[in-house]
Amino acid sequence: MFFHNSVFRVVAALALIPTFAFSAPAAGKVRSALGEVDRQKVRQTDWTALRVGANIYQSDKVRTGNESEVIFALPDGSSITIAENAEVEMHNLLEPNGQGGFETRLDIKKGHINFAVHKLQDKNSKFIFKTGTATASIRGTEGYIGGDGAFFAGLKTGKLEITPEGSDSPLAIVAGETMFGRDSMVVMKLSSSGDARFAKRLNRILSDKSKSMDAIVSDVQKADSTFQEELKAEAQSAAAALPDNGFALTTASPFEVCEQGLVVEGAYRTNDTSATLIVSMGKGYQSGNLIKLADGASHSFMQKIPVSDENGLWATEKATVTFVGGGTTDTKTIDVAVNKACGDVNHKAPSITLSSYDSLRCAANISIGDMQNDAGIFAVEVDGAPSSEDAITRNAQKRIKLKAGSHEYMMRAEDQAGNKTEVSRTMGCYPMKKFNVEVMGPSKERLGRPRGNPDAADRIIETLQFRIKIPENNPEFLYKVIVKQNGKIILQETLSQIQGLDYQVPVELTRGGANRLDIEVIHKSGYRSKAKKVYEVY
Repeated sequence: MFFHNSVFRVVAALALIPTFAFSAPAAGKVRSALGEVDRQKVRQTDWTALRVGANIYQSDKVRTGNESEVIFALPDGSSITIAENAEVEMHNLLEPNGQGGFETRLDIKKGHINFAVHKLQDKNSKFIFKTGTATASIRGTEGYIGGDGAFFAGLKTGKLEITPEGSDSPLAIVAGETMFGRDSMVVMKLSSSGDARFAKRLNRILSDKSKSMDAIVSDVQKADSTFQEELKAEAQSAAAALPDNGFALTTASPFEVCEQGLVVEGAYRTNDTSATLIVSMGKGYQSGNLIKLADGASHSFMQKIPVSDENGLWATEKATVTFVGGGTTDTKTIDVAVNKACGDVNHKAPSITLSSYDSLRCAANISIGDMQNDAGIFAVEVDGAPSSEDAITRNAQKRIKLKAGSHEYMMRAEDQAGNKTEVSRTMGCYPMKKFNVEVMGPSKERLGRPRGNPDAADRIIETLQFRIKIPENNPEFLYKVIVKQNGKIILQETLSQIQGLDYQVPVELTRGGANRLDIEVIHKSGYRSKAKKVYEVY
């Protein structure tokens, strides 16, 4: 046990989803709600009941009553449990942080929360808890944090760094340790560190402001010992209570699913030869009968269930185990926390389809698929330079604003497991703009025989000069340039043949009449501009 003397201002940061910068209106979903659970939406004053299946939105406030709690899941399978008599503001949910990652921030106004966050590698992403008493940084762990007037945090797994206000030197606790205190902080090794049920006891002990820190430390040690004895008694009771026809589960709930899939374990006892023990998950999976012996003795069972995006089970949040036999039916459920950043769970890369693009409106419509129940980032580069990043938490339609001219667009969609798809397209942006063609000299010129030379030829050569005055001042924006003489084409250039905007075109004029030269220029937007010049030669 050791003490730290500091006044803290609490903020906890966790790495959550690698490489992504999210910006989604709804990033959490209520998985369980017990008792009195209410939500206050941003810019509203009324509180309304929060139900299972509801989305949690950025800036929502959630509060719980006595003997109440709510669990909501994040896109990677991590979960947050708001304990009883608490109030938490979802300040940010999967919000881009300008560093190539994202930030989620929960302001704990009252009470405490329990968290189970997957260990991930992206150093640019943060998950922030704020209680008003300390700053803590967590990278993938399970535990609790909070407190009413007294800070406390405990870890079952991982590492937690606490930074005192005004200090750059963080203090650390690791798995199996608990930190608590008011003006001074104590770190203790406790067998119950990180256990959600023990957090309630710790909170009650710390709420007694009349006790000294030494007295609190003693009470915490006793509570830890008592809690562990209770856990042992529960386990023994469960083993002894296995009925003649029934079963017990030993699989932890919630169960984190990653490489190994979901592993369901337990024991059963029956003397009914027709008894069944079935594990089901979602609509897509049901095991065979796990009962192998019906001799009245206790037997263990185990069933491994592959969970992935390909079989669709990764969107299922519960598995059900049902026993039927001896005239009884018994059903138990396991909460499933799927880590969608695991490659064995998340196989399929996102798909990118260019639905359409409009060169006049300078916009492209992109469809991103194979992202249902997933999360990731959609990024665009223009001519090799980063242009934009957007969060995607489901199949989505994105509209890209195109730059003027023709450019190479690289579109990349990457999910939280690192599966990536890149598509490159050259697209043009040519908004409709008026322009004109300026012909040098008067629109009509009269030309005669050179003086002193009555025998001059009947055909003479002149140079038609004109300038194309487009707003972009760039020939790349032109589609076609045509020059006709008396209705006959004498010059035609298209696309890459057009190398400049100033033209000098030699024309052969015929004596004894008018020579009409018509100029037509077509912009890539479709806008046309025309001009003419007439030479009269006598």
